[in-house]
Amino acid sequence: MKSKKNLLTVDGRFYYGWVMLLCSFMCMFICYVIKANCTSLFYTPVCEDLGISRTAFTQMNTVMTVTMLICSAFIGKIYKKFPVKFVLTGCVALTSACYLLMARATSLWQLYLLAAIQGFGWAGATNLPVTIMVSNWFGPKVKGTAMSIGMLGSGAGALVWVNVINRVIENSGWRMGYVAMGGINALMIPIALLLVVSMPLDKGFATRVGDPTPEESANAVPAQKTGITGAQALKTLRWWLQWFAGLTTMIGASAFSTQCVAYFKDLGMDGAAAAAIYSGALGTLILGKFLVGVLSDVLNVKRTAVIAPLFYAAVFVCLRLCSNSAAFATPMALCYMIGGAVPSVIPFLITARNFGDKEYGVMSGWMNMAGNVGQIIGPTIASLIFDITGTYQLAWVIFAVLMVVVAVLYALSSLCSKKQIEAMGYTVD
Repeated sequence: MKSKKNLLTVDGRFYYGWVMLLCSFMCMFICYVIKANCTSLFYTPVCEDLGISRTAFTQMNTVMTVTMLICSAFIGKIYKKFPVKFVLTGCVALTSACYLLMARATSLWQLYLLAAIQGFGWAGATNLPVTIMVSNWFGPKVKGTAMSIGMLGSGAGALVWVNVINRVIENSGWRMGYVAMGGINALMIPIALLLVVSMPLDKGFATRVGDPTPEESANAVPAQKTGITGAQALKTLRWWLQWFAGLTTMIGASAFSTQCVAYFKDLGMDGAAAAAIYSGALGTLILGKFLVGVLSDVLNVKRTAVIAPLFYAAVFVCLRLCSNSAAFATPMALCYMIGGAVPSVIPFLITARNFGDKEYGVMSGWMNMAGNVGQIIGPTIASLIFDITGTYQLAWVIFAVLMVVVAVLYALSSLCSKKQIEAMGYTVD
């Protein structure tokens, strides 16, 4: 019997995958922005209040990322074993509770301890559930576009929450800022419990939007996952090239997200102006992540993965030039539209392209580990350079070079291990 479906319906019924895509969007809109994009707002007020260096405060991110790294080794398997809604709810609840306790911290070691606990929750509350939901609910023909729509929630959220949290900090102090972060983050809990459904079959859908039709491929098996296992992927050079590309990307991306507001304050801007530039750059991702996803579907992600990091290199060049003229903040934001989409879109699309979706959740967790390692290195390098030299200028040059390295690593990954992977039973274009 011929299956009738379009972008909104499957077999005459509204396709629930679009609700899941909305949940993915909201996860990025709320959780990702609170975790990744609002941290830089706290550097100056916390360091001044507690009398600590920026390098010392950066180590909060380090201890949190270490526990994220540990949890990333098995969080994909937890998502595979238990319903997505319950794992996501537990992770969000843990991170929100930690923010409330951070607001009462009186010394740096307390912040370190809470950040370490929080890391276990963040491993399963941002990118990973989004990539799992999109991979489960959308087929290969539209996976890139669907992934980008879910991920662009971070751009929209940054326009809202960065300015909201900055206003709270300026009016009521950094402690109330952490309270606000916990409350906003907890908004994801009812969304997860009420709307998230793990698999299409749970809603009675045997095929997904974006799956090949029998007419398009006589050998296609709708809604069946294909590819190789995570254990097989680890044996290929292709995996390690893309893994180090993901790690290197996050070295620069995490430095930008944690130090950007402090950098513009150091240039003489007030907090509101610095936050506006930062949130404006993040806001371009509303369009940028969609464009990167579409380009990945049209050009093939193996080409987009080489082009997009070069835009991120341009971001850091513009940041360096901002010390000479604030006018370079505008081209910085425009380049960030494409470059800033790389960390949250490219690693997960390239994983699906290179290895299939047979054990996609597991491999996505491992790619998160690469990002976690990068998140330790990047802010530490940036803050150390600042504490030693009194400026971030050298750091921006280093990160620009690293983004060119990312483009090279992704290019090499697409050329390696093709015959080896085909021998494992998965054909890569």
